[in-house]
Amino acid sequence: MPEWKDLSTWFKLQLTVWVMDQWEFQTFNIHLHPRLDMTWSADGRDKRMAIRDRLRRELDAKVRPGLEHFFVIEGWSKLTKTETIIHIHGAAAIYEDGDADKIMDAAARAMGHRIARAPKMARATHGRLFTREGPAYINYLFKSVRRQDDRLPSRRVTQSRSTVGATREFWKMITAR
Repeated sequence: MPEWKDLSTWFKLQLTVWVMDQWEFQTFNIHLHPRLDMTWSADGRDKRMAIRDRLRRELDAKVRPGLEHFFVIEGWSKLTKTETIIHIHGAAAIYEDGDADKIMDAAARAMGHRIARAPKMARATHGRLFTREGPAYINYLFKSVRRQDDRLPSRRVTQSRSTVGATREFWKMITAR
């Protein structure tokens, strides 16, 4: 079996889903608020890193510090085959009743929604408990990862440190390393 460092990002995220699926986790699909998008574009900020930092802060404050989570950022519509609103697909672990709503609130706030004076956007936040088994969910997340998008960095996947650590330990366990 390959070493952890030799696994593809797709496979690492598939392993993450297998680990998180031993409990419950909340998935989300959230559009980047246009105000944040304009601000970050004008500043030349890496949107993935900015979202990563905001999401970590919001989850730490709203749910619990170090919560396991991941997301993939994209800006392509498979339906229209054109650029679309930058958005993330991701998930976070649920440990207690009420965590799902807190996770959705934290993710929405990280993307610029549910904040004072931020105009509401229709259909900008979606989420549900994870239910898909097998590779279909990861394939869905990765559908546009390799597509060129000048608005986004080449690296499109982010996992929390705790998620990477738990998944790496799982890989070591199942490969007897």
